[in-house]
Amino acid sequence: MVTAGVALMLAGGVCGAAHVWEDPSGWMSGHLTYDQSGPLYTAQEISLDLFGSYLNPEGRFNKVFEHNIRHGAWGGGAGLTYFLTQNLGIGTDFNVSDNPDSLNSLDYWLGDVYLRFPIGNTGLAPYAIGSGGRGMSPVWDWVYGGGVGLEYRFNPTTGIFSDARFLWNDKETDLNMLNIRVGLRLIF
Repeated sequence: MVTAGVALMLAGGVCGAAHVWEDPSGWMSGHLTYDQSGPLYTAQEISLDLFGSYLNPEGRFNKVFEHNIRHGAWGGGAGLTYFLTQNLGIGTDFNVSDNPDSLNSLDYWLGDVYLRFPIGNTGLAPYAIGSGGRGMSPVWDWVYGGGVGLEYRFNPTTGIFSDARFLWNDKETDLNMLNIRVGLRLIF
């Protein structure tokens, strides 16, 4: 059984390698070219989000603009999103930061719901995001929140995005936070 499994894995690897060598720039050229005839946003697309982030602890939502930017933590993360329709998507993301008050550098792992509104074929798509999941830094607790964002697509497979959301902590208002993300979105 083990020998057969190893043989199948090696055969699959050789077949995959042969396909890549037939057109080694196929995947990359798809991200660097612009197809003006096709729609930029479609249903049933999967995207990989790679982002930089800023987390600022906020006691209350109405005090968002009263805090100094130096009190926050810089970091980054990744996420996966699947759009069921052109406008409705579900996903997950995590964030890692340089939070000095934490023993754990993983800040949260969230599930997200996206409501996206593409503006024709301009490449712009404002969206609303609702999130909920586990906060892991500075304490292990449930968090939930929402916010807004804007995405710009260069072509059907590459875009950039920025969003801001407020995350409420389930138990302590001192652990509420503002989360700002800016990143690259690769669509498959």
